[in-house]
Amino acid sequence: MELQSAVQPIHFVDSSMPLSAALSPAAAPGHSTCDTCLVRHVCLPSWAEPGAHTPLERTPIARRRLRKGQSVFRDGERCEFIYAVRYGSFKSVASLRDGREQVMSFHLPGELFGFDGLATGKHPTSVRAIEDAEVCVLPYAELSEAAGESRSVLHHLTSTLSAELVRERHVAALIASTRSEERVATFLLNLSERLHARGYSASAFQLRMTREEIGSYLGATLETVSRCLSSLARQGFVTVRRRQIEIIDPEGLRASYADSV
Repeated sequence: MELQSAVQPIHFVDSSMPLSAALSPAAAPGHSTCDTCLVRHVCLPSWAEPGAHTPLERTPIARRRLRKGQSVFRDGERCEFIYAVRYGSFKSVASLRDGREQVMSFHLPGELFGFDGLATGKHPTSVRAIEDAEVCVLPYAELSEAAGESRSVLHHLTSTLSAELVRERHVAALIASTRSEERVATFLLNLSERLHARGYSASAFQLRMTREEIGSYLGATLETVSRCLSSLARQGFVTVRRRQIEIIDPEGLRASYADSV
């Protein structure tokens, strides 16, 4: 059956339905191609160049909207797709033996996730929307085919994986060797850089994640995160109005904290 070239209506995913089921023809998915996406230059920069027609770029890509709190996939589910954040934000969480959840990473517009299940064929973490959001769903088989035919696609995928590994190691080093204030300062600077790369303001932004989620990610309590933000504000590095953050002195913040990591 041929896919329609026109973009179809997009529906929110039923929270009780696995995403793999939501992608079936009966679920009437929306489709798009990379050349219609506003974050294509961040998500797939090498594929978005004029005339760079890869097999994946010619294939309509399913899109799915999720409400805050809904899962893209859960730990233990088969790894069949890679996901690109079209808008909104997500968190990856791991289930601990005592029943708690550990936030492993956050995913912003233009970023890819889902690679964690490639080694075993199953996802070791769950990914949930931390606000209403939308993802493009890329079949891994088609990604693999595109990487085999295009050196630029292969380079971008390996670069994405490498950046993810570097970020994870950096967070592990932060937790192991720095004070809580340094962790929070570095988190804000990293978030600022990632948002700036996506065309957003590097100095003023809203935290989409809660302080509890930030604490889980950085190995700190909610109270510690709040105390650190207040301390950074008193020192004149940032202003904090609930979830609204403004970095007033990024160089001073970096020199005082991030350079020590």
